Amino acid sequence: MVRTQSPTSSERQKTVTRASPPSFSRGQLLRLVASTLLAFSTACGGPLEDTSAEALVEVTQAAETSGALTITQAAKATSTSLERGQTLSATVTYKNNGTTAVTTKNIVLTSRAPGGSHANGPFYDLTPRITGRTLQPGESVTLTATRTIASTDPLGTWELYPTWEDSSSVWRDGASAAFTVATPNSGGGDTGTAGPWLSGASGVGVASGSFATWRGSAVKIAATWSDNNTAAANFWQLDSGAEFGAWQQSLDMAVGAIDSGETWAKAATGTYDARWRQSLTTLKNKWGSRPGTVYIRFAHEMNGNWYPWKVTASDATSFIAAWKRYRALQKEIFPAAKLVFNVNRESVSSGIDWRKTFPGAAYVDVMGVDYYNQYPYVADVATWNSSLLQTDGYGAPKGLAKHLEFAKSVGLPLSISEWSGNADNGDSVVWIEQMHAFFKANGGTGAGKLLYECLFNVDRDNRRWILNPNTRMPNSAARYQQLF
Repeated sequence: MVRTQSPTSSERQKTVTRASPPSFSRGQLLRLVASTLLAFSTACGGPLEDTSAEALVEVTQAAETSGALTITQAAKATSTSLERGQTLSATVTYKNNGTTAVTTKNIVLTSRAPGGSHANGPFYDLTPRITGRTLQPGESVTLTATRTIASTDPLGTWELYPTWEDSSSVWRDGASAAFTVATPNSGGGDTGTAGPWLSGASGVGVASGSFATWRGSAVKIAATWSDNNTAAANFWQLDSGAEFGAWQQSLDMAVGAIDSGETWAKAATGTYDARWRQSLTTLKNKWGSRPGTVYIRFAHEMNGNWYPWKVTASDATSFIAAWKRYRALQKEIFPAAKLVFNVNRESVSSGIDWRKTFPGAAYVDVMGVDYYNQYPYVADVATWNSSLLQTDGYGAPKGLAKHLEFAKSVGLPLSISEWSGNADNGDSVVWIEQMHAFFKANGGTGAGKLLYECLFNVDRDNRRWILNPNTRMPNSAARYQQLF
């Protein structure tokens, strides 16, 4: 888990050309990525429970410049968690703060489905749009538009943003906001873990079943650690009578790869192959014929600076070579297992974009991220939404939606092997609600889908993360029980 936060990179503006799909004639796009993400605020403090309600989202940001026009109206939202059949309503206000008139061909509120792009769409426009409007100096114009989420619309995290076309047929995009699209609840209630992802946990009561009893639903996957050389040689927790000796569901097993004094350079040349071979053989034998799947989280959180297997800029080439060696051994010895490339949500003191250490989808089965309520701490929906699309100090994914996008781009499902609140920061019910909404909207087994998640219910760091028992986050614990 994260110990310190890496320096954040400044947002950069860039321009791209967008080809128009046949259903949306726009010509070429000059995209302006705004210097800050659009924030949402909420009137109700969480996702709407009534599937018949109209969700209102105002896509506006004070003093946001979009070409020659400025977005002036503050942003707010009643919900950013929508279901098929609900109506998305958005409002944006542009003002001409210049000294000459500005002619617009079109002013549009549009949305982008998961996997789409600003350059090529596909675009899901809200209606109506404003056409052929000229704004005099100091003049403002407000557009309110809606779109009903169709039964065939893709599920997952969408992007909502305003855009306008100038007199030269150049499109200028405003800042983006995220919202999720899920299937309607059956019977009007929350489906909880009935969705198509594996919901699990690590820590107190998981193996014994008391955690499942407390939350009121089965734990479909557990997480545990053998993240030093001695532990990875023995996997004692799988022994008969040990913590997971009788566990039959799937298991996320963190394996640390190398210890203090060892190097990725030596690993790349095969120095540790014999030890890795023995470790994988032991894991396979102790798992035996259990029905669950073992997900091996090899060298987890290698983009942080707190483990001996950390990967810095000078290690990247050796790390990739070593990973491929471990993958070959895993496929030979324990092919039924799945190999997880698991990063901390942002890189810390690595000196490299972690994407440059990704060995390639042929050598990975699941893309993973560990994601705690810190950096930033989420206490409201506005902060949640602004965090979803963030990148870290190296430009790599930091926000959860960005990690999901990367998984989709490499053709892999996503796992969240560790997640929880942070009691040192507060007791955020919103964090629990929004994480659940994200799981529900994006659950599945394919590329860019959430395959599994494990709550970090471990009693450590003065009960900072644990929800049950003896939690310091009672409101979060109660909401977790309700949703999961």
